[in-house]
Amino acid sequence: MTEMTFRWREASLPDLTSVSEIQLVVHQAFPEDDAVLADRIALSPAGCFMLDAKGQSRGYVLSHPWLRGAPPSLNTMLGEIPDAADTWYIHDLALLPEMRGSGAGGGVLPVLEDVARAEGFRSMSLVSVNGSRGFWERQGFEVRMDERLGRKLASYGEEALYMERYLA
Repeated sequence: MTEMTFRWREASLPDLTSVSEIQLVVHQAFPEDDAVLADRIALSPAGCFMLDAKGQSRGYVLSHPWLRGAPPSLNTMLGEIPDAADTWYIHDLALLPEMRGSGAGGGVLPVLEDVARAEGFRSMSLVSVNGSRGFWERQGFEVRMDERLGRKLASYGEEALYMERYLA
């Protein structure tokens, strides 16, 4: 891949069209409604970023406080952050195919870590999809098996794995 200049910037509701278009490419098998994507951005703007490269949006990350060991079901409105939230949850990190291998995915994680720490969280969690387990393991995340997660993970596809990482 040729070297590409990119930058992560804060996302806002006007970015919803780009987020929706990117997720339709990246998550063809399980896209989420625009209202759900807007819900995530509105609930936790500090945890949402857009990847810009070549003058266009090429990826995004949506993250927010949530309950450890209880990821929200896919395509579900949250409405509010639980008072007992105890982990910084990475709802989605989506990069268009041309950005994979560019370092952009790993590059946004320190930013998310800083946000999580600033908000008082000591862990980050996510659901790995689309064969991304190896990427997340290289970022320090570990698979956490729990039978109670079965139904929620089913909405994410057959390869879905719940993963966590503790912040130093």
